[in-house]
Amino acid sequence: MPNTRTDTDSLGSRHLPQEALYGISTLRGGENFDISFHKLGHEPALLRALARIKHAAAAANAEIGVLPVDLAEVIIAAAVEVVEGRHGEQFIVDLMEGSGGTSINMNVNEVLANRALQLLGGQPGDYARLHPNDHVNMGQSTNDVVPAAVKLAVYDTSQALVAALVHLAEAFDQRAVAFDDVLRLGRTCMQAGQPMRLGQAFRGYASAIRRIASSLGRARDEMLVLPLGGTAIGTGFGSASGYRGAVYRHLSRLVGAPVRQSDDLFDAMQNADAFARVSSEIRIGAEVIGKIASDLVILSSDGQAGLGELKLPSVQPGSSIMPGKVNPVLPMMMQQVAFAVVGNDAAISLACLNGQLEINHFEPVIASRLLGSIDLLARSTRIFADRCIAGIEADRERSLGNLMRSPALATLFVPSLGYTEVSKLVQLAATENRSFIELVIERGLLSHDDVLRSLRDSTEYREEAV
Repeated sequence: MPNTRTDTDSLGSRHLPQEALYGISTLRGGENFDISFHKLGHEPALLRALARIKHAAAAANAEIGVLPVDLAEVIIAAAVEVVEGRHGEQFIVDLMEGSGGTSINMNVNEVLANRALQLLGGQPGDYARLHPNDHVNMGQSTNDVVPAAVKLAVYDTSQALVAALVHLAEAFDQRAVAFDDVLRLGRTCMQAGQPMRLGQAFRGYASAIRRIASSLGRARDEMLVLPLGGTAIGTGFGSASGYRGAVYRHLSRLVGAPVRQSDDLFDAMQNADAFARVSSEIRIGAEVIGKIASDLVILSSDGQAGLGELKLPSVQPGSSIMPGKVNPVLPMMMQQVAFAVVGNDAAISLACLNGQLEINHFEPVIASRLLGSIDLLARSTRIFADRCIAGIEADRERSLGNLMRSPALATLFVPSLGYTEVSKLVQLAATENRSFIELVIERGLLSHDDVLRSLRDSTEYREEAV
């Protein structure tokens, strides 16, 4: 066949495009697991992590004298090209491949080997001088490389999520300042509760998001503890003496962070709980934001038929049949994102608990769902902050009106009139279908200005030592 080459493995021979940088293992994996549009080449952070590990391994093996320096140099040069974003179309294995990561690892091994051969002046597939397994994969196994790469990819991408969460918290903080003097009705169980300020609610939202960002940051740091050097099951069998110390030193330099070996490589390779932990922090963050989004949907329900206390930015028409209708589409987007992240976390939890004996072979689905959650929440959170939260306005008149019509104001008079007398006034107002405060003003107990002054004083937040 013209413009093709023949690669051979233990199962036989296959034809590949002559200039393809991937090899027969990748071809088989690409065919066997062609189940989605999400291929390894579509996940740049994971690719960067894998290439950096191969770079560090080549440098380590050359340093300890088991890999010829000239071969290490071209492997490293090929890895640097991948880190820089080149050759992405050569990584064709589906991210959800079912070989426990072997097809992912071999896709990288073959691309780096064949590109290194080109740099040496050779042809792809001519592995006599430089081999994907013998040289690029030297001292490694899929079982320690793939989980290490997933951890580094999560560490890399989650920084953008932490920054997006901080950005959202700042947007809420800005609205909290703008709404500091807006009196509103605080509600519990969807019923009237007590008077408060709108700014206090938004400050609470900001604090929640900032707390989530902090928790995620702590979980993120755990991603720097790696199983690399354990090779197939934790023994390190197949790696040369001195490899571990060298590979971590080189990898720390490439990553720009202090990666380190797990205290127990058998534990690190048997268990994937670190992924479950960081996923749960992301899920909790999505749930918190989803709950806040639900609050905004309720508070912005139209003034004619709903609460109408908030005015969300009008970003698009809301109906194909009802003229003028505008829906809270961005809060609803965040609710849907929360649903998706919760589902991803469930998949990750199942993958973590179904590891068997010495390894967890479900890391491909962990990588797919975890990196997907990070990207989804980071992107949506920034849009939510910039296109919704930053432009929220308060309907001050509506907010005050809802408060003034509420029996929640009765709490103001308990200290002066007593609980029993105030309860009678509340019941009388309900019987006469009037607001409690209207009855109080009519009886001369307080003027309208007195009520507003009392509300401002009573809702002023006071810090107290505990």
